Amino acid sequence: MSAGLQNYGLKRMPYSKLAKPAKGQTVLDPDFGTRITRITDCVSDFKNLCAAPAYPTAMAWNSDETRFILYVPGSTMQSGGQQGWAMYNGTTYAFIKFIDINPGDVEQFYWDHQDPATLYYIDNHSVGSTMHADLTAINVETGVKTVEYSFLDNLPAGWPRTGPVRCGYPFALGINAKGERIWGLGAGGIPNINGQLALNVFGFNQTTKQMVFYDTQYVAQGQARGTTPFPLLSGQGWVAPDPASQNSQTGRVFILDINGKYVRTVNFDAYEHCDTAMNAAGHDMLVGSQFNRPTGGNGNVIVADLNTGAIQNLVGESSSPAFGYPTTGSLTGSTAWQNPMWIATGMTGDIYGTDNSGPTANPTTLLDQEIMLTSLTSGLTYRFAHHRSTGNYSNAPQSNYWAQTNVTLSTSGTRVLFQSDWGNGDPSNPVLNPDAAVDTYVIELPSYKRA
Repeated sequence: MSAGLQNYGLKRMPYSKLAKPAKGQTVLDPDFGTRITRITDCVSDFKNLCAAPAYPTAMAWNSDETRFILYVPGSTMQSGGQQGWAMYNGTTYAFIKFIDINPGDVEQFYWDHQDPATLYYIDNHSVGSTMHADLTAINVETGVKTVEYSFLDNLPAGWPRTGPVRCGYPFALGINAKGERIWGLGAGGIPNINGQLALNVFGFNQTTKQMVFYDTQYVAQGQARGTTPFPLLSGQGWVAPDPASQNSQTGRVFILDINGKYVRTVNFDAYEHCDTAMNAAGHDMLVGSQFNRPTGGNGNVIVADLNTGAIQNLVGESSSPAFGYPTTGSLTGSTAWQNPMWIATGMTGDIYGTDNSGPTANPTTLLDQEIMLTSLTSGLTYRFAHHRSTGNYSNAPQSNYWAQTNVTLSTSGTRVLFQSDWGNGDPSNPVLNPDAAVDTYVIELPSYKRA
């Protein structure tokens, strides 16, 4: 995946002008040389101010990269506009259709690893006064749906049966050696916890239809959405964020085995933006930013080995070279399940260029406004593009959530989706507009070979 990319280390990169390309136009990043193609015109296409990858940890691309999904939000829809999950051709980047799904959250859809036409989600809906929460498979080409499991009929006695049933956050499903899909789920209907939707949590094996209940010495039955356990990528258990330590210097997670029993504690705060990954030895990993560790432990790419508990700082205060305290607005994704040792990171940071507090002639960047790949095998980082999105700037009078950088790797890892409001077409004079249209772009890395 790194073929044709450069390891720039701590080099400050120029941040040059680049006009927003037209839909379908391919341009070269003037500073990194990578190919960027604009694939949406959300206003013209959908009468909507946004069309974006759902989240960096959500699997946008199907197994053979012939299809991918973008989300078109209802909250940004203009009068007479469209919203929903938009499916695109993975080769031509042409819009195909909206697919008829209603997952538990916008990011909670999961492509099958073998069948490129099959997508899974949990369909929460009512028929009359009866609530349903059904694990559903849809053939995205034909629209045919198959209910694989109805959760509400099978919840333990005493649990509310009002739903919803959903994941906490959109981490990938675990896939074990038998090919069984492992979910980390929760059932609603209980009072909120810490101001968040609360869930009675459980694990689920999609193949055997077995529910797994976690060790309550470490995982209380009722959890806030943000601390709902999620599966190890290997399918050998779950990661349970510790709610008592989140967003602190002692943030940690508990590792549970396939029976829900405690295995070990790992000093990584999963309250921060992170994703599951796997190294070359087959160890489960957590990767992402850490902002609240003791000095030396913070960074944009911190890696936790969940099999051993070892922590590596690959881009941060104690990395080699040392990048320093992490850049803000950092999002991480490891959705290239055919190459799970690679991590994509996008950072909003300082929209005026690194170390600048306002418009500056000839700005340069080190992580700010950049997209990069990091190898879990070599530990090397390859910075390869500017995303030019300004609306999610932390100091903006009004921040636009949809303008954050949902960097999303393709299945092979050779392409990267990201969204941008292109407020930094001229980085010497950024435009900060919370109502700017947010479109999606694809970067074809040098390792990508067109058919």
